[in-house]
This record gives sequence, C-alpha cells and structure tokens, in this order.
Amino acid sequence: MNSEEINKDMVLELFYSTKGDIDKINQAIDAKLKSMRVRKITLFEKYIKSRLDANPKVLKLSKFEINPVEAAYLSQYPRIIEVESLDLRQNQLGDEGLIAISESSLFQNLKELDLRNNQITRRGLIKFSDSGRFQKLESIDLRVNKLGNRWEEKLKETENFPNLRKVRII
Repeated sequence: MNSEEINKDMVLELFYSTKGDIDKINQAIDAKLKSMRVRKITLFEKYIKSRLDANPKVLKLSKFEINPVEAAYLSQYPRIIEVESLDLRQNQLGDEGLIAISESSLFQNLKELDLRNNQITRRGLIKFSDSGRFQKLESIDLRVNKLGNRWEEKLKETENFPNLRKVRII
C-alpha cells in the first residue's frame, strides 16, 4: 500500500466507522503506514495537540512535510474548529491536501491562511474557491505555488470570501 492509497476517503471512512474515536483512527492509520516507514499519524496528532494546547487560535505547521494524507487528517481533527490562523507553508500539500482542507467544515473560523510553497495548482485553488466554507477568511498567502497573477483578482471577486482583504500570489 502506498501513501496515495491512504487518502481522505479512507480517513473519512475511519472517522465514521469509529464514531470519531481519535485513538482508533490513529491506530488504524499507523498500522497502514508502518510498512512504509512513514511518520505515524499519532506523532502528527500529538504535535497538533501540543500546538493547540499552547494556543488554540493559532496553528503553525510550517516546514513539517505535511502530505495530503496528513492534511486530510488535519481537516477532520475536532479542535481545528477553534483555529483562526493556520500556517501550512513549505509543506507537501499539493492539490489533494488543499482539496481535503476545502471540504472540511471545521475551518469555519479561519481568518488567516498561509499556503506558501505547497505545489498548489489551479485545480486545487478552484476547489478551494468554490467550497464556500471560508466566509471569515481575511488573508491568504499562496506565493511560491503554481499559480498566475490573475488568481489574486479571482479570489477577491468571488462572493465566497466576503471578508478577504489580503491575497498574496507572487
């Protein structure tokens, strides 16, 4: 099994089949990741928990090599609903990671989002823009991704981001 097979659908299926029991979800994911020698999701979860214990409004996960699987996990982590500022710069989210975040209703209080240097393309940003789940978002940084200048205007023009004031693309 490779990391692409452990995707957001699997995380969601685990979430519902375990009735949201985070320990059971972690155990199942860790069992699948063990053979690949990939960071255990329990380690990732402990790191998130410790950061949120320090400040539940701000989550800084820059340069943490977060992949789409971990982004999917993060998008279902219950305490993420409190976060207003999320720093995910210099990770490996790609379009799949951004799409997982876009599909989560738990980011409804997010005001600041830093996605610099995550290999995000037009495909991921379209899903993000169309999701309509980021009504409180005031600032987004998308520099050093695979996007053109026009996206700054597109994001500001859409009705899905009524509070968006600051967009950085290039």
